[in-house]
Amino acid sequence: MHNPFILRAAPGLPFAVLACLSVMPALALAFDGARLLQVMVLSLSAWLWLGWPLHNGRARTMQALAAGGIGIAFLLDATVRVFILRTYGATPDSTIVTTALANTSRAEAAEFMLAYWPGVLQGAAMLLISTALLGTLLWRWRKVTDRPMHVSHWRRIAFFVLLLLLLVALTIKPSRKHHPFVFWPSLAQQVADTRARWHGAHQHTALLKQRAAAQEPTLTPSSPDTLVLVISDSINRHHLSLYGYARPTTPKLAARQAQESHSFKVFRHPWSADASTVFALNNFFHFGEPANPQRDHLLALAGAAGYKTWWISNHDDLAVDLQHAQLADSRHMLNHIPGRSTTSLDHAVLPELEMALNDTHRRKLIVVHLLGAHPHYRLRHPPEHAPFRNVQDAVDHDLKSRGRSARTRELRNDYDSAIHFHDRIADHTLELTRRLGGNAGWIFLSDHGQEVGGVRNHTGHSTTSPDGYRIPLLAWGPVAHRIPDELQHVLIRSDWLGHSITRLLGITWKSYRPERDFLDSRYRWSPPPHPIRVDYLS
Repeated sequence: MHNPFILRAAPGLPFAVLACLSVMPALALAFDGARLLQVMVLSLSAWLWLGWPLHNGRARTMQALAAGGIGIAFLLDATVRVFILRTYGATPDSTIVTTALANTSRAEAAEFMLAYWPGVLQGAAMLLISTALLGTLLWRWRKVTDRPMHVSHWRRIAFFVLLLLLLVALTIKPSRKHHPFVFWPSLAQQVADTRARWHGAHQHTALLKQRAAAQEPTLTPSSPDTLVLVISDSINRHHLSLYGYARPTTPKLAARQAQESHSFKVFRHPWSADASTVFALNNFFHFGEPANPQRDHLLALAGAAGYKTWWISNHDDLAVDLQHAQLADSRHMLNHIPGRSTTSLDHAVLPELEMALNDTHRRKLIVVHLLGAHPHYRLRHPPEHAPFRNVQDAVDHDLKSRGRSARTRELRNDYDSAIHFHDRIADHTLELTRRLGGNAGWIFLSDHGQEVGGVRNHTGHSTTSPDGYRIPLLAWGPVAHRIPDELQHVLIRSDWLGHSITRLLGITWKSYRPERDFLDSRYRWSPPPHPIRVDYLS
C-alpha cells in the first residue's frame, strides 16, 4: 500500500526542506540552547509558506519570494548578531551596543566598518553564500511542478502542529521579540529612546549634583576611608543558612560571622519596598522618595561630601545605568548581554573591585551591583557548581508534602545552588575589603526577594507573597562594630536605608531624616506600602 503523502509531495518537498536547513547553520552560530530552539520555531514563518504548494505559476513565485524574504531576514539577523558577538561579546540589544548606536554618526559608522573590515567581510561572505544557497533551493522548488496533492490526514496534522508552534512562539513576548521583523524595529525605537533619555539624563544628573551640593554635606572625623556597598539581586534571606535555612547555602559568610561576630552584623528583619530591581533601586538611592521633585541621590550626596564613587556592575540594564551608574565618578558595566538568559557570572566584578580598592583617593564609596540569583537560576552559577541539584533532603520532602510540583522543586534546587555560589562571591568582596585595612567597611543587601515555592507553587519575582520583598542585610568592619547588637533585630526598610548609609559614611546633611534611620534613637518604623499583608517579624 503506497503512501500518497510521500509519493505526491516528493518532487518539491526535498527542496523546501533543504531551504529550511540552509538557514540553520547561521542561526546556530548566532544563538544557543533554548534561544536557538525558539528562533528555529520562529523561522517556520518562512517555510510554512511552502508547506501547501499551489500549482499556479504566479502563486508559486509569490510563495518562493515570501519564503526567501523571511529567510534572508533571519540570515541577515544572524550575520549581524555573530559579528557583534565576536567583536564585543555582546548582543545587539545590550547597553554597550545600544548606546554605541545612539551615540554614533554616519562618519563614525563608516570609520567603524573600516576598522573592523575583516569581520565585516567575513560576515558579508557568510551572508552572500547562505543567500545564494537559499535562493537556488527556492528556485528549484519553484521550477518543480508537484502533482495534484492528496491532502492526507497526517499531512494536515503535521502542518497544523507546526502552525500552532509558530503561533505560540509569536504570542509569547520573550520568544516573539527575537523574530527579525519584531526585534530590529524594536531596537531602532530603543536607540531613539536612548538618545531622548540621554538628553534628559544628563540634565537629571546635573540637577541631582546641584541638589547634593545645596545640602552642604560635611564629614565627621570618624568617616570611613572606604565603604563597599554590595547590592545583589533576587536574594531571599530565608534561603540563606546564615539566617537559619536548613540547607548550608552560605558556609563562607556563616564562618565569617562565627569568627568575627563583633564586626559582622546580620540584620534579621530587613524588607524591600519593591519586588523588582528598577523600582527597588530608585527607592533606595532616592531615600524612599523617588517621585519627590526635590529628591536627593545617595551617590551624588557622597560625591559632594568628598567621596570618590564607583559603580561596578554585572547587570546590563539601561534604566539602572542612566538613573544611577552615570552619577558615579568611575563606572564599569561588565555584562553586555541583557535579560535573564545572560551567562555572565558575578566573579567578573572582583578584579574591578580590587582595582577600585587600591585607588589612592582618600575616601571611596564603591557600589558593586551583582546579578545574584536573578532568574534564570541555573545560569547564575557554573554548571559544575550545583551542590543541591537532584538532592532529596528535608527541604525537598517538605516541598513535596506541601504539594509543590516537580518543576518548582527543581527550580528550588537551582536557586539554592545559585545562592551557594553567590556566597563565595559575597564573601570574596568582603575579604578584599578586609585586606585593605584601615577604616574600611562593607555592607551587603539585595534589591528584592524571590518566591521559590515557599508560599505557593510559583518561582520568580512576586508582588503577592512576602518572599518577593524579604531580603538580607549584612554589615562588616568598623562601621558594623559601632552598631549595637540589639539593632540586629529591628525592622528595617531598604527604601529608608540610605539615611543609615549616610550616617555610616559620616555624612551630615540638611534633609537627613532621623526617624527613617534605624541607627538613630528617633527611628520610627512604619510598614512599606506593600499590596499584601506581611508579618514583618517573620
